[in-house]
Amino acid sequence: MKISFKEWCLIVLIAVLCFFFWHQFEYQRYASVDLSIDKREAVLKAERYLSSLGFDTRGYSKAVVFNTDSSTDIYLQKTIGPEEEERLFKQHNYELFSWRVRFFRQFQKEEFFVRVSAKTGQILGLNHLIKDTDAREDLGKERALHKAEQFLRDNYGLNLQEYEFYEEQVKRYEHRIDYSFSWQKKGVYIPWKDEKGVGKLLTGATVAGSEITGFYKNSFNVPENFLRYLERQLINSEYLYNLYYIFFLFLLFYSVFILFKRRNTLVFRICKRTFFYLAVFLVAINFASIFNDIQEFIITFPTSTSLWPFIVIGLLKSIVGLVMLSAVFLLPGLAGESMRQESFPDKKHSSFIYYIKSSFYSRSVTRSIILGYFFFFIILGFQAQIFHFGQKYLGVWREWYRLSQFSSAYLPFLSFFVIGTNAAFCEEIVFRVFAISLSKKFLKNTALSVALASLVWGLGHSGYSIFPFWFRNAEVTLLGFLLGFIFLRYGIITAITTHYLLDIFLGAAPYILGRSSSFIFISSIFIYIIPLLFAIISYCINKEEKEKENYAFLDANQKYNLNILKDFIAHQKDKGLDPKVVKQELSSHGWDADLVELAMGE
Repeated sequence: MKISFKEWCLIVLIAVLCFFFWHQFEYQRYASVDLSIDKREAVLKAERYLSSLGFDTRGYSKAVVFNTDSSTDIYLQKTIGPEEEERLFKQHNYELFSWRVRFFRQFQKEEFFVRVSAKTGQILGLNHLIKDTDAREDLGKERALHKAEQFLRDNYGLNLQEYEFYEEQVKRYEHRIDYSFSWQKKGVYIPWKDEKGVGKLLTGATVAGSEITGFYKNSFNVPENFLRYLERQLINSEYLYNLYYIFFLFLLFYSVFILFKRRNTLVFRICKRTFFYLAVFLVAINFASIFNDIQEFIITFPTSTSLWPFIVIGLLKSIVGLVMLSAVFLLPGLAGESMRQESFPDKKHSSFIYYIKSSFYSRSVTRSIILGYFFFFIILGFQAQIFHFGQKYLGVWREWYRLSQFSSAYLPFLSFFVIGTNAAFCEEIVFRVFAISLSKKFLKNTALSVALASLVWGLGHSGYSIFPFWFRNAEVTLLGFLLGFIFLRYGIITAITTHYLLDIFLGAAPYILGRSSSFIFISSIFIYIIPLLFAIISYCINKEEKEKENYAFLDANQKYNLNILKDFIAHQKDKGLDPKVVKQELSSHGWDADLVELAMGE
């Protein structure tokens, strides 16, 4: 793969321009994220708060997850836009990001949920769940209202002059009465379409006897009509994703068919060990990720049952998923290597077999990885322009799904790494190596093959919380065109590196560019430079980039078949038959094309 100096200069120039576009349109979104309070600090602040209320949390199990107020975020993006949303948050000290800390015991209903600001560590909410049969003194509605007002004034400086009374609820139990009150912030009225509901900023508290059993500070009340509209968008996304699922199952089953048909070919023999090791690596890091993300699982634990069986059942389900992951990687991967050799025989760098037969530790690999970094910046800038156009002209809105997903992990950087590695290897193998090569076999046109594979890949991203529901599909399809070009022109290693960096960055950017703990910041940077470290190692080792002869990979059976082929071909040549005719005849009878080529060469 030769890259001229002019081509390098053009790639670098485009990368710089695209980085400028990304900085212009997207930087502030990530830089505004403040995660100064980490998971450990959030738990400590929750424990201290409950202790100040007279509750001893020793003996309680704990779970803590990161929470993004997604419904509020997407409602405000849709109605007033991202810039006005940011101003509203600052004006009213609204916390979009928080930690949700749970204290619970198995077989016991009483538990505590404490919401802690990820920015300041302030306690933003409490929910103390107690038995319906627990008794409390009845203060009466007026005294309960006074107690709730006094609590919010003393703890959060609630100025009732800035609020108007919104709602009261009375819930009668066997031995107590719970009173819930809420107040609406004056001047915050954000209507939905055609006045079909209004978004409001609320503060509230619940009183049971002399105890404040629950409260919330600055909770945004999203109109029901918007939530129903959002639900329709999500259902439409599911329709698109189900369409993708049909295509994906076709690819998976067709890969099984190809492998069964070509299971004895030389390509399969050369590649199977490398792909098996890669599959084991993917399973291993995903298995580690299960434990890393276990807080998301424990937070849903129903206390009416035992904790450990609940965890074990969840782990078993996850292990089944890991088996499926290995199959999704192995089957299209091995089939794709064979199809690539048939559809794009002149593009050796677009598959792993070239590096297996030569080396993964050459300066060619170093160049491919460095190219991946430049193309990452190009795709990042291209994506930023797509979203800028979508938000300005198409009313696009999105949520921080990755931030919530990663922050709840014990080690967020491990989650970045696993997600990025899964996406880069599995998706590039399935949708570039296999899908493009397979499409080329039937469509006989490279551009149409890239387009079809990109469209299917785009459909697979329809389930993300980016709206309108079709926009994510369109955006990812366009990115697929770029990755398809990178794959065919610069090779599979460049495509995998670009994809890995993109997924890593979109997850790690809030921690790198915003405010977070030193550990998360440094570990996020480290995960981002892993490909660069491999590039440096490859540069230093610098093995000769020379493919081994196919004969070196033959087993005893294939060597025996090779001798039979050589005798047959020699006999046919003695008859005066054209070698091309002999080759076509052997291929029509299912002989391995590589073995035939090797026999004819000898």
